[in-house]
Amino acid sequence: MKRIYLSIILVLSIISFMGCKTIEQEIFIPEYQNTTLLPRLTIWFDQPSFENAYGANSYSIKPSNDLETPYGLTETPYGKAVYEVTEKTKLYVGDNRIQDAMNVFVTEVKSNICDISTRKSGNIVIRIGNAYIKNNYKWSWLSGFTVGVLNACGMPMCSNRTELEIVVEIYDLRNNLVAKFNERGSSKQYMAAYYGYREFERRAAVLALEDGLMKIKELIEKDVQVIKAKLR
Repeated sequence: MKRIYLSIILVLSIISFMGCKTIEQEIFIPEYQNTTLLPRLTIWFDQPSFENAYGANSYSIKPSNDLETPYGLTETPYGKAVYEVTEKTKLYVGDNRIQDAMNVFVTEVKSNICDISTRKSGNIVIRIGNAYIKNNYKWSWLSGFTVGVLNACGMPMCSNRTELEIVVEIYDLRNNLVAKFNERGSSKQYMAAYYGYREFERRAAVLALEDGLMKIKELIEKDVQVIKAKLR
């Protein structure tokens, strides 16, 4: 019996150790670049829409790159608490998925949508519409029954399905709406000791956002000449 207890402790220790593996940083760097790029656009992030999607509800605090008036739902040209962001912006939020989303969008715009060497010709805004986020714990009873042995062999502990309605708007320098795109992105990710994802919800959110942005980039490229003409 003592050997059984020691075996159980060993298996649980292995699962705990493997579960500490952090989310891989490569997923925050989208690879696909549009063939024809738009001129440089200032990036705006609708923080309340993301926090509503993820249930964070802490958007009374502004990003760290606005230090003069750090509190309050400040009205901006694109709505309350819709702020201009850069790769240096840090959001005061308790949910990593929101900072992740901002980082991904900034990377997409600067690396894959716009030519940042050109002069500023307008603004680009991202928002989240409807969101569906659900965890499935159907493997939990089996995990408990087998004391985590099957999890150590690769069986998931649970899964997360994230679906996001992503809205991207492009405005000219006079804040006239030039183009608006709406697409859905989705991802299903598993939490398992074998894969080492303790932050599987976070990973699902990033990949769902990138899935939707990939579709939007294709639409932008399809209309790129029309958009560029309207931005002049």
